[in-house]
Amino acid sequence: MAKASTTTSSRTNKAARKRAARETQGAPRSSTRAAAYALSAAREAELLREAESLGDNTVVFPGKLARRVIWTSRIQLAAERDAADLVRTPFPEDEPALTREEIHALRDKIELLRAAQSRWQAAQQRQEQAVAMFKGPAAEAALHRQTLLRFFDLRFKKSPEGQKRLMAIRAGSGDADLVQDVSDLLLLCSEHAEALQKAPRGEADAAARLRELSPLLARMLADKTLSPEAQRSRKLRDAAYTLVVHAERRLRAAAEYWYAGTDKMKDYAPFPVSRGAASTGDEEDSEAAAEDGAPEEDGAPEGDASEEGATEDGEPNEGEDEE
Repeated sequence: MAKASTTTSSRTNKAARKRAARETQGAPRSSTRAAAYALSAAREAELLREAESLGDNTVVFPGKLARRVIWTSRIQLAAERDAADLVRTPFPEDEPALTREEIHALRDKIELLRAAQSRWQAAQQRQEQAVAMFKGPAAEAALHRQTLLRFFDLRFKKSPEGQKRLMAIRAGSGDADLVQDVSDLLLLCSEHAEALQKAPRGEADAAARLRELSPLLARMLADKTLSPEAQRSRKLRDAAYTLVVHAERRLRAAAEYWYAGTDKMKDYAPFPVSRGAASTGDEEDSEAAAEDGAPEEDGAPEGDASEEGATEDGEPNEGEDEE
């Protein structure tokens, strides 16, 4: 019993130290464990329409979903706490007044980002699996391609037309070119079938195997290419993140008006970003780090020069993350 008590006490002290570290580093101090929150289908559809209306005026999601959701949730909880002040913020005439409904709606936008990121990651994982599966058959096809090219190099030694066809096969590179090369070689094989059968170095077997691989490679090439649906899911993920960014910007502007120079502004601190970090928006932190909600080391506010320099103002991105 004494040992169990000591272990529990150690864990409690460790948690307390982590909370203290977060406050020292400027992390919002609201509870990290908000009640479970579900986004209704109707509300999700409404937010998706709002996200789609952004068009290309979106910010590329920089990743670290778990930490960012915790951070933004704290800001939202702080805004609900301070709503009586924030809704009286005298925004410029060309910007609508902040409302309690808008403050509460940030929770919906956070949940939309969760869902959109999950859908994009599922699509990306399917593509990655297809890429991995393509490698084996592609490597085998490349070996058979070399075998047949060696045969036709000799056969077309005195044929300028044949040499031109072989040059066209050798000209390209990459997976799509390999699939086309296989098709072109199979046409040559059919035109020279009798000579191929007499070749002594396995050329006939190579051609037979390429006939089996050709439709498989074509199908796998299509699978490993990012589909229009996957591209749309990535774009919606970025749009959902942009909605969150815009909402945070308004809450932070209102908080600056009321609480600039006070401890309350810690609750509205922007997400810290590692300087020089570049992200595709597809990586995740470990669950332990996510639950701690600890800031990044060497963090810089979003407004500083970093990969999110444009995020705070919701500026449109100049390109999407690579697959």
